[in-house]
Amino acid sequence: MPDGSCDFLSESWLDYLGFTREQGLGRGWADTIHPEDVDRVVANWRAGLATGVAVEQELRCRRADGTYLWFLNCDFPLRDDEGNVIKWYGVLMNISALKETESALQMREHELLGIIETIPSMLWSTSPAGEPTHLSQRFIDYLGAPFEQIVNRKWMNFIHPDDREESVKAFFRAIETGESYNLINRMRRADGGYRWHETRGEPLRDPHGKIIQWYGFSIDIDERKQAEDHLRDTRIKLAKASRLATVDEFAASIAHELNQPLTSISANAQAAKRWLNAAPPNMTEVNSSIDRIVRDARAADETMQHIRALFKQEPFDKRDVNIPNILREVVRVVHGDPKKRSVPIECHFEESRPAVPVDQIQIQQVFINLIVNAIEALQGQQVPPLVTLRAAVTDSDRMLIQVIDNEPGVHDPERIFDAFMTTKEKGMGIGLAV
Repeated sequence: MPDGSCDFLSESWLDYLGFTREQGLGRGWADTIHPEDVDRVVANWRAGLATGVAVEQELRCRRADGTYLWFLNCDFPLRDDEGNVIKWYGVLMNISALKETESALQMREHELLGIIETIPSMLWSTSPAGEPTHLSQRFIDYLGAPFEQIVNRKWMNFIHPDDREESVKAFFRAIETGESYNLINRMRRADGGYRWHETRGEPLRDPHGKIIQWYGFSIDIDERKQAEDHLRDTRIKLAKASRLATVDEFAASIAHELNQPLTSISANAQAAKRWLNAAPPNMTEVNSSIDRIVRDARAADETMQHIRALFKQEPFDKRDVNIPNILREVVRVVHGDPKKRSVPIECHFEESRPAVPVDQIQIQQVFINLIVNAIEALQGQQVPPLVTLRAAVTDSDRMLIQVIDNEPGVHDPERIFDAFMTTKEKGMGIGLAV
């Protein structure tokens, strides 16, 4: 009726309420509205009656079994030719299923938001054009700015000036190409400080492959980045230290390589002086000592030439040589040192000995080092010292050369070839490493 009183209820509505027609019209249906909805529904209905404007609202009504279900109520006026309201009609549609679905969706949305906010990274989404559509609360808290200060490309202002150009180019290149976005840069936080972040983004596409949204996250990697920078600096320092150590090691090696010929030169020079001071002077021995001095000086010069070649990374000067002849020359050089002349060196070489391609100076130095080590290891031992050299062909293209002494041996044979590892009191630990 125009005054809002009820003069008709459909059978389906009466069945739902569990009323007879007289009960429904007599009592009205207002008392079936859920107590929490009554005030709102009645106020809206009265406002509609007063203004003559249609009313649409959601409410819960009690069913005959006492259960409340959700309805959408639409009340609209019927007017005469002069525009006066002469009747009101109402329709109620059961929307309980929709409300349950809506409630479930709201619950899922709440759970999803909860998941988003608890993920230990800063999540974001943008439109296909790259305009931000959502930032997680963690992200907003980090930036210390409301969402409105981040949209319209203002997010660029939060990137470190040194990283901004590259970051912006990489982001919009991904937007244009649809390729994944991955970048490391520094972002300003609320207190004005910058921290390193790794940011990744992926496009969400519809069934036709069209991008409908971008989703991504930013992870704080500042501590990892600082650790990487520290490790890089440490590696640089270690590399420098290694180069210095290499120089020191090589300097020691040079001294070791030149020590033998220089010692021999000194010994022969002293011998020549003694022969000159003899009465009468023994010129034959003097000439022999001078010849040995010249020989050893040339050996020292050749050693230096090989060291220069090593620095220039020149190839070895390999030639076919007779190993026993090389070994005999090495024995002669070693015995040129008066301090080592007293130790006997026995040589055992096979008759059939093929030539071997070697760098003569370097292989001589190897044998000198081995023999000198053997002789020095025998000093102070109870048994008479003895060094034995053996050279034998093991197969068609191999020769085995052995330097054998009768001293007790070493406790850690695995380390004797390491640079600076020595068992001698004044040793440098270079010979075997060379």
